Amino acid sequence: MATRKRKRPARAPRTALGTLAAILLAAFVWAGSELGWFDAVRLAPAATPLPGDGLYVTFIDVGQGDATFASCEGETLLIDAGVPEAGPEVAEYLAGAGVTELDYVVCTHAHEDHCGGLDYILENFGVGVLFAPYTEFDASGSFTHFEDTAAELGMEITVPPLGAEFTLGGAVFEFVGPVSDWGGDVNDSSLVLRLDYGGDSFLFTGDIGSGPLEDCAYVGGYDLDCDVLKLGHHGSSTSTDQGILDLTTPEVAVASCGLDNSYGHPHDEVVALCEENGVLLLRTDRDGDITLHSDGAEITRVGAA
Repeated sequence: MATRKRKRPARAPRTALGTLAAILLAAFVWAGSELGWFDAVRLAPAATPLPGDGLYVTFIDVGQGDATFASCEGETLLIDAGVPEAGPEVAEYLAGAGVTELDYVVCTHAHEDHCGGLDYILENFGVGVLFAPYTEFDASGSFTHFEDTAAELGMEITVPPLGAEFTLGGAVFEFVGPVSDWGGDVNDSSLVLRLDYGGDSFLFTGDIGSGPLEDCAYVGGYDLDCDVLKLGHHGSSTSTDQGILDLTTPEVAVASCGLDNSYGHPHDEVVALCEENGVLLLRTDRDGDITLHSDGAEITRVGAA
């Protein structure tokens, strides 16, 4: 099956960390025959890759919050961990995947539904590098708890410079935002990450708004074109509009949201935009944990929803 050519070639890794816990994510492949029309990112039965072969990205169902786990060739990355009560759930998922240590942990911003569960993760897993957009944020009790836990455990929070790249096995992730002053909107302080593996790419946007995300491309000059887009702010219309879909051109969009949440996420406008643009929308409130596998040329969904 043909795979769309990416607009920029894969880049050679620049920074490597030590090899840590191997990841076992073998599972039954999702029966997606009804999605056979979807060309560039195949969501249909496929042979389960060997453990550690390729890039795995799992959007963990933590209800109304964000938690994403990525692994490639034995190296691991966790982005957020939901509300405080979700910390044990995320830890259980990681332990079930055979993870005892994490090469990288990213706190995208200081809202409870992203950073709330991270202190539990820090207390129960070894962490190589810990990223956040700031080292202190007095207005957020959950972030204060997170930073205090890190300090108690002797972990240093690193504020990544824009454009910083790190290897994740054979994959590379880059911090591409925020590039503009986020002012009083904490959502717009969200770290934005691009993850590339061969010709496949993922974009993780935290809760950043559509305007600041566009700035990452038009002001910062970063490439936001991707195969898989983690919708900003759980699928809110404040983060995703036609301009964002034109800029990112995803084949798959993922909304991390809670069932029947009071915010109405993902918003009807965003659902409609995905349909109109031929973007497959996956959502944790209906699909549960969502695991995608990339071999560098093709993306397949693994596991049963």
